[in-house]
Parts: sequence; structure tokens; C-alpha cells
Amino acid sequence: MNHLSAIILLLAISLAAAIYFIRLAARARLQKKLQKAQQGDPQMQYEAAVLYYHGKAIKKDWPKAFEYMAAASANGHIKATNALAALYMAGHGTEKDETKALKCYKKTAQQNDFEGMINLAVMYRQALGTQQNDAQAFAWLKKAADGGSPLGQRMLAEFYYAGIGTEIDKQQGLKYYALAAAQKEPIAVKFLKYRDPRLQHHGPM
Repeated sequence: MNHLSAIILLLAISLAAAIYFIRLAARARLQKKLQKAQQGDPQMQYEAAVLYYHGKAIKKDWPKAFEYMAAASANGHIKATNALAALYMAGHGTEKDETKALKCYKKTAQQNDFEGMINLAVMYRQALGTQQNDAQAFAWLKKAADGGSPLGQRMLAEFYYAGIGTEIDKQQGLKYYALAAAQKEPIAVKFLKYRDPRLQHHGPM
């Protein structure tokens, strides 16, 4: 074996060893995360649920993902509660249940979470898990919009333009489009840039 071949072989061995130890470290981190999840750490329960749901670094298992997401939600993890609602809506890892999804979104909305407020508004608007209630949809969107959510502001603007849950008020609609555009919400930016009539009259949600 010449000198160059020896160097190449040494590099190959070093690379293989590095990959081996990286995998060992990743496996150790995963086991530590799962252990903390089993001990009741809500953040680790949420992260474990995401891993099981997507099948990253671990075998995909939707029922297990649902189990961990439900546990994290029960421990007060807001993102987990919103994700749990999505699992109920899709029927992934559990039976599809729009009523339970509504309950989850209502829980996070009442904690001033923008994602919860907006999804709750959608549920009321589309009669998912409840009877259609445009007034409630409008109220939750307005709370999100006035709290600073750019998506909430743009959707509220659409409600004002279409008169959903409120009287038609294009002046208020323009105000909320402007607020959303200031935060670079893409549809609001396009609306203000082009004032495209199609954007003014398309049906919200």
C-alpha cells in the first residue's frame, strides 16, 4: 500500500467512526427526550409526538403521536393543544372528532393564542363541530386582529368587505388590510398594491 492509499484508508476509517459516533449521540438524545416525555415534561411530550407523527429518527406511529400530543396538551402546552385539534380534525391516531377539535381551539383561543383564535373562527364560520355562527367567527378574528395577528387582520378585513358577522364596512376593511400589509401578510400586500376587485369580493374562508 502506497502512502496516498494509506491516507485515503485512514480518512475513510475516520469518517466511518465519526458517522458512527454521531448516530450514537443522536440515539442517546432521542432516548433522553423520550425518557423526559415519559416523565411528564410537556415540551418533550410535544417533541416526541412530532417525531412519531412524521417518522423522523423513529418509526412513524400516529396513535403514539396522538398519545404524546394529548399528554402535552393536558399539561398545558398550547402548541400541543392546537396540534391535537388538527389530529382530531384529520382523524390521525384517533377517531375524527370535530367537536373535540373545537374544544381544543377554544381552549387555546381563551389563552390569547392567535392560532387558536383564528382556527376557532374558521370552525364557527364553516360550522365544524358546532353550528355556524358568523358573529362568533367575527368576534374571534377581531380579537386576534386587534392583538396584532397579521393573518387575523387580513381575514377580518375580508369579513368587513363581505359583511360576515358584521355590517359591510370597507373603510374598516381597508384599515385592517393596511395593518396586515404593514406586517407583510402577502394577500394584504397584494390587495393594497393592486387594489384588485377580485380580492375585494372573493369569499372569505
